[in-house]
Amino acid sequence: MWIRAAYWIGTISSENVDALTQAINEDVVPALRRLPGVKDALALWPRRYEHEAPAIACQLLIYFDSKADLDTMLESPERQAFRLGAREAIALFNGSISHVDFEVAA
Repeated sequence: MWIRAAYWIGTISSENVDALTQAINEDVVPALRRLPGVKDALALWPRRYEHEAPAIACQLLIYFDSKADLDTMLESPERQAFRLGAREAIALFNGSISHVDFEVAA
């Protein structure tokens, strides 16, 4: 299994918290689940930070059965369309978004 993690590192202004939460939970995550090769997707919302933790406002986890499925998603035209649609949610966020692909140990 493989997991692609999207780290939204930064802040959400108080006037955008509800709109961004709704956009990710109701638009972004369901759209990710429909992309080719994707097994599942989840949004994680931090509620408690330990000392010196990075300022992760949200983390998205996208699950794949294999690296081939992950690569299929990355190269798909559906992903390009998704990225255009995600711009609305991204505009509500102050920070950067980074991705890390993980292989899950057996």
